Amino acid sequence: MNTIIRTLPQLQQTQSTTWIFGLIVTGIALAVAIGIAFLINWRSDRKDFLIRRIWFILIGLIFPAGYWLYTLRVTLPKIPNPGFKNMLESTNLYVLLVSIGLYTLVGLLLMYSFRNTKLGSILGKKKN
Repeated sequence: MNTIIRTLPQLQQTQSTTWIFGLIVTGIALAVAIGIAFLINWRSDRKDFLIRRIWFILIGLIFPAGYWLYTLRVTLPKIPNPGFKNMLESTNLYVLLVSIGLYTLVGLLLMYSFRNTKLGSILGKKKN
């Protein structure tokens, strides 16, 4: 989108696009986190779940923050109206918070669902 956003319908379309791409980025982040969890080998000292946990947390913060920064640097300069700019900034912040929350919630649900896999080992040692 290379056009300057001047009207309310253009702003609303941009806000909708921001939400959709935010959710897509969250899904991609989950897929990458699951892939990395399965690529890390089991270790004999049983500290491998810490490495998986660190990667899970980093991916959950870097992907949504990267999209948040992208929207700030690419989309916001195309809005000359300060009121419209403020509306998109607040939408962008909501997308960031929802993306991190959804990533965490769906990730935890997947970890509990697949408790005996490498992904489930991120939660730590399971009780017998």
